[in-house]
Amino acid sequence: MAEPNLSELDTATVKEIMPSLADNFFKSGPIVRYCKENRMKLFEGGTSIQENFIFRPMKGAFYQKGDQFDITKRQTKTGMTFTMKKAYVNVTEFLEDVEIELRSPHAVFDQVKTDLGNAALTMSAILEIAIVKHGQALAGDDRTPAFNGFEEALNNGVDASYQGNVFASYGGQPRADVNGALTPPTGAVAANVAGPINNHVLEQSYQSCVIGEDHPKLIITTSRCGGFINENYQPIQRLVDTKEPVIGWPGIQFKAATIIESQYMPGVDGVNDPDIGNYRTTPAAGAPAGSGSETMLILNPGGEGDDAYFRLHIAASPKFQFGFTGWKVGRDDTQVSGQVLFGGNFLIRCPRLMRFLFDIRS
Repeated sequence: MAEPNLSELDTATVKEIMPSLADNFFKSGPIVRYCKENRMKLFEGGTSIQENFIFRPMKGAFYQKGDQFDITKRQTKTGMTFTMKKAYVNVTEFLEDVEIELRSPHAVFDQVKTDLGNAALTMSAILEIAIVKHGQALAGDDRTPAFNGFEEALNNGVDASYQGNVFASYGGQPRADVNGALTPPTGAVAANVAGPINNHVLEQSYQSCVIGEDHPKLIITTSRCGGFINENYQPIQRLVDTKEPVIGWPGIQFKAATIIESQYMPGVDGVNDPDIGNYRTTPAAGAPAGSGSETMLILNPGGEGDDAYFRLHIAASPKFQFGFTGWKVGRDDTQVSGQVLFGGNFLIRCPRLMRFLFDIRS
């Protein structure tokens, strides 16, 4: 004879379900949060976003009395154009769960509230991963629906990015046509570090982004690379613990910049996740055993408002600011679905003040 469904112990006792859910999936990244706090611009409507810039000087030179001036009209300004990108996260429920079985006060936690919270965290993770990557149509890697992110913006159009890509244009503007105005600096250190993040690499990379009073303010890297920095700098005590002043993110001070860690920056500890995106790298061929392949962004946010050097453009409609569409019934049963929506794009106006480093091994 088959055993009963419930044992005597289960029959005589009740289960205690803890009234909260532990997050064992999501990680943390500061870039989108920083943009939302300090570098966000509402997109009021239209077909595209245009960012303009100066790419060469006017005609001018020393002259002697009687010399003729060169009065040739030359173009000194142009622009980049970007389209708005859209993203969604789906939430699906059964009416029986929401209206009957999981109704308060007998439900330990609010199922809909919990699932919508998960959707917001999912959207944040998707955006944080995408903002480091590109939004162009490459062979075998068409990302045109996604952000035009750092990999694309901080590429010189000649050398390969951390994913082996080359971007000859940015914002529809060929880099070769604008006199290096859309080319990030190089200085004494190449973007492909292929070695340790020592004082020479960090100092020279930082200095290459300095123009006058403009200095980098943010250096974002992986947790593993943060460990490399601490190991390399601890003996000479050049760095001190601090907090990034805009978002209060813990970090270490390097000159005028705060070095902060992001678990969504590409590195060997990252994940190629089919649901939220790929933020994993693999050590280069020939790299020493146990080494990393970490990435780093050296950024200058510029001032606020129109003086910002990078901006997260976001739709003015609340529905596309992590808004919820509401439940929709499109089936012949009691299943309902709704979507959390985002509309926007991330743009860099001054690539010459920022850098992308990669293949940092120790």
